[in-house]
Amino acid sequence: MTRQGDANNREKTLGENIVMVVFIALLMSVFLYYFFKQEREFTQVGFDVVATNFSSKVTAIRAQWFMDNQPDTVLVKEPDGAILRIKVNERGWVDFTGFDDACQQIWRALVSDDFSFINQPVAVLMVQDSTNSLQSHCRFSLPSGEYFDYFFANGKVANASMQ
Repeated sequence: MTRQGDANNREKTLGENIVMVVFIALLMSVFLYYFFKQEREFTQVGFDVVATNFSSKVTAIRAQWFMDNQPDTVLVKEPDGAILRIKVNERGWVDFTGFDDACQQIWRALVSDDFSFINQPVAVLMVQDSTNSLQSHCRFSLPSGEYFDYFFANGKVANASMQ
């Protein structure tokens, strides 16, 4: 009878272990489902914040341009003490036109030297309109579809949106 009792205890223990493993796997799958469901929204909100900060920096540089008697280059002091030289156009908007990598220069000057956001590469494109120079702009986009545009002719930053 002792052997029979030991066998029953082992079966209960094995059955309990299987139930626990299934329960933990179920909890993990529910967590992963909600995590991946919300991840796209986190990315979109985060890139909206990048676009807003970008717009604020563009406006601050233009204000500095007015205070410095409208030079071709505005000197901006970074929090770490470094001084950045930022090219502006005749209207005071950040503009590196004339450089092969104008939009990359703008991203480096206003956002970061790193072309990534939340472990996603940021594509930086120059969109030129030969018929209307006011429509030429830079597009900063993520592989997941979020993007924002910067029109250097008038300083407008089109809010982040989905492609």
